Amino acid sequence: MKRIKIVIFLLIILLIIFNVSCFNAKNQIPGTNSGKNDSVADINENTDKSKSDTPKGNDSKTGNNIQNNDANNNDSVKEHTSENIVFEKPVQNPLRTLPKLNIQIIEGPVILEDASLAYYRLSAKVSAYPGASLSFSKDDSFGAWGPNIVQINLLPEETYDLKVVSSNEIGTTSAVVRLDWMEAKINYTDIVIVNDEDNPVFYHIDVLLDEQKTRVYYKDELIREMICSTGAPDTPTPKGSFKTGDKIFYSWLPKYDVGAYYFVRFFNSYLFHSIPFDDEGNMIKEEFDNLGKASSHGCIRLGMEDAKWFYENLPPGISLEIR
Repeated sequence: MKRIKIVIFLLIILLIIFNVSCFNAKNQIPGTNSGKNDSVADINENTDKSKSDTPKGNDSKTGNNIQNNDANNNDSVKEHTSENIVFEKPVQNPLRTLPKLNIQIIEGPVILEDASLAYYRLSAKVSAYPGASLSFSKDDSFGAWGPNIVQINLLPEETYDLKVVSSNEIGTTSAVVRLDWMEAKINYTDIVIVNDEDNPVFYHIDVLLDEQKTRVYYKDELIREMICSTGAPDTPTPKGSFKTGDKIFYSWLPKYDVGAYYFVRFFNSYLFHSIPFDDEGNMIKEEFDNLGKASSHGCIRLGMEDAKWFYENLPPGISLEIR
C-alpha cells in the first residue's frame, strides 16, 4: 500500500511538469528582443561587407588611343557633375616611348706610335619603353668590350661613318658618328615611327578659352572633348601655337602649396595637369568645383580621368593651339 502511494505521488509530479512545459511552449513569442537585435546586427554586418566589397570604378587604359567620342564626352561630364568625388591614388605606369640614344666617345682618337692606325671607342645607351634593340654598323673589337661599346679602327687619313640604330615596337631612332683622324662628330638623324597612333603629326589639340574646353583631334577627327580650367584673369594662360613636351607623373608646387598629377608641358612653366591636391593627398573640392571656369594660375587643369588619358595616351610633340 505504501509503495502504491509513492508511485501515485510521482505520477502526479510528472503530470504537473508536463503541463507547465506545454503551457510555456504554447505561449512563447517568436523573435524576442535578443533575437531581433542579433538579426539587425547580422544585416548591418552584411550590408557593411557588401559596401566594402563593392568595386569602385577603375581607371582603365584602352589598348587603342582612339576612343568613342560620345562615350568620352559623357564620362567627362559625369566626372565633373558628380557630387561625390571617389578618388583612388594614381599608380605610375611606364609610358611608351621611342628609343632615345645617348652616344659618347669614351676614348679617341688614339693614334699608334708608328702612325699606322688610329682608333675610337664609343658607347651607346638607350632609354625606351618597351625595351629597344641596339646595333652598330661596325665593331673592330668584335664585341670584346661588351654589347654597348664598339671600337672603330681607321687607316691614315681614313674617314668612317658609324651608324647606330635602336628600335622597339613604337619606332626606330638612329644616329651617325663621323670619325676621322682628327675628331668625331655625332649627328642624331632619323626617327621613324611605325605606328600612326604614336606619331604626333597626326594629332592636334585646341584649347578654347571662352568655352573652357580642350579638344583632341586625330587625323582631323575629334576623339575627345574635355572640360578644363585655364588661367584666371590675373594669371592668364598664354595664347598662341605650342607643342606638347615632357611629362611628369606627380609634383608638389610649393609656391601654391598644392600638388597635382599627370603634368604635360606645353610652354615653359605652363602645363596640362590634374585638379590640385592638398598636402595630405586629398583632392581639393573647391578646385574640382572650378572645372569649367577660368581659375588656374595659368596652367590648364583637367579632371582626373581626362588628365590621366591625356598623359598616358598622347605622344609628345603634338601641335597645340590656345585661343
